[in-house]
Amino acid sequence: MAKSGKLVRKTGVSIGPILIYIGAVIAVSGALLAWDASFRRRQEEARKPPPPDVIAKNLVENIIGRDTVKDVKVNESAATVDVTFESATYPPAARSTVDGEVVAQGLVTVGARVKKGDPVTYAKGSDGKVVVAARAEHAGTVAQVLVKPGVKIEEGRAAVTIIPGDKTEARQNLETEGLLASQAILGQLNSINTVTSKIIYNSVTLATVVGKRGQKNVAATFHESLK
Repeated sequence: MAKSGKLVRKTGVSIGPILIYIGAVIAVSGALLAWDASFRRRQEEARKPPPPDVIAKNLVENIIGRDTVKDVKVNESAATVDVTFESATYPPAARSTVDGEVVAQGLVTVGARVKKGDPVTYAKGSDGKVVVAARAEHAGTVAQVLVKPGVKIEEGRAAVTIIPGDKTEARQNLETEGLLASQAILGQLNSINTVTSKIIYNSVTLATVVGKRGQKNVAATFHESLK
């Protein structure tokens, strides 16, 4: 303090503000360095590819649909991926061919048996006329009614799902879903050689489809209800 006092008397300059300034510069420099280090870490993290299970999940959902994947297990040492997802094709949906307001008249109920071409949903159009909105594309049993009287329905929207009596097309569709999932994963994850897809509906495994690298076809097994 005595020396600084002498310095002030000799030069007329107070050292206090200088020390404060130097301290502020050091503090700001330290903060900038810390921010730069944090920014670089974030940039490095952003450049890192996502984990294989995340990649596999995204690949399958890009094909089958959002939020359909329920579980993914990647075993890199065994070069395998096991993926469980909900079917996008089972049961098949009867879709509306018109825009309108669903009416109670003619709306099928769960468990009802229908033939191919049977009306399953009616709607009232803007002209006030009630017309058939959706017809069964397969003979079978109604599994779900996805609309209610009074709600608006748009052309192309699924109105009713029907478990088909003929299982051939259902098996083909499930096998195709498994094939597409396998191709997507094998095409992006070069370290994987085998993809096993478990395709479910209402927690029941409808099909297990196995695809292997270098093989065009897949091996599929089906639930008893589809045989």
